[in-house]
Amino acid sequence: MRPHFHVAGFPVRLHPLFFVVSLMTGWTLSSEPARLALWVGIVFVSVLLHELGHALAFRRYGCPARIELHGMGGTTQTHDAAHLTHPQSAFVSFAGPGIGFLAGGLIWGLSQLVPLGEPGGLADQGVRQFLWVNIGWGLFNLLPMQPLDGGHLLADLVRARSGYRHERAVLGVGIATAVVVLGLAIGSKQLWLGMLAMVLGVMNLEQLRRTPKRRPAERRRALPRVVRKPRAAPAGAVSIEQLMDELRGTPRPPGAADADDDLEGPHDPALVGEMLLDNGLPELAVGSLQSAFTQAPLPRTGHALVLALLHTGRLQELASLLDSSHARQLSEDTLALISEHAGTASEATLTERITALRHGRTPATDEPR
Repeated sequence: MRPHFHVAGFPVRLHPLFFVVSLMTGWTLSSEPARLALWVGIVFVSVLLHELGHALAFRRYGCPARIELHGMGGTTQTHDAAHLTHPQSAFVSFAGPGIGFLAGGLIWGLSQLVPLGEPGGLADQGVRQFLWVNIGWGLFNLLPMQPLDGGHLLADLVRARSGYRHERAVLGVGIATAVVVLGLAIGSKQLWLGMLAMVLGVMNLEQLRRTPKRRPAERRRALPRVVRKPRAAPAGAVSIEQLMDELRGTPRPPGAADADDDLEGPHDPALVGEMLLDNGLPELAVGSLQSAFTQAPLPRTGHALVLALLHTGRLQELASLLDSSHARQLSEDTLALISEHAGTASEATLTERITALRHGRTPATDEPR
């Protein structure tokens, strides 16, 4: 879809619902049309500035971005986000609140040097509202709850250090944070804040429910050194030793299989795929993860497969995955991850398919019930 306008070279689309929600959040000013209009204008400028911070961070890493302002605030998207490292993605997450803090600090400093209107007047109230939206909301947005920027920031920092092994722990932090915020909102009688905390808490709880647990045996499992002699592999199969030899650049000599008959790696394609993905080899991980998800469509395997496809830019295969009978096994967290990378004309089908999956409008006829 065509943008409504551009800011700093970034296309921006503006949904009417954005202004409807802005008016609702300022309903206490309804008796003073001028102050209500000022509030809506400040919300518009502040949210646009927030998203511009994300867009500028994307541009820094060579990713073209686009901005949408909608009923839930704003979204900045790029089809190249899969190529970012976790530290780069963390910087992008912080850039939105960060530019708000910078703008709020500048306005506060200016107000200390030069009085901006009479106390209690329209200009004075505008300064207070600007500081609240940019600094107050910015701080709230950094709380470690997904899909807030703080939740994504925490997830990226954890993934940069430990890969994708602690997804459930990250979501647990989000749930605990939501409980604390809900308690504070009840104590201070902030109904709106309490409702928002409940919604975010439920979202994180639902994602946690869809994220499979890793069994203790899986966490401790390492590549076995010696096992029983395996059965003959199917024609064309590649053993884990051959795969590791290729990664090390060492060709497997003829007859090596006979000499090493007593050595064999794990035959779990999901484990192999996750191992390759965690070690920065998504191209090699795709095949194993596709095989594993076809055989056993578990949400965890599906999430790893989607990550590998996004990292390698194989969007056509991702679209085929969403059209498959196993698509319903993808978790909400996985669908949200795809949504972050969808939006361009060539990827519009991804957004449409995700919407259909979420609303259950197109059930697969061959899916077991």
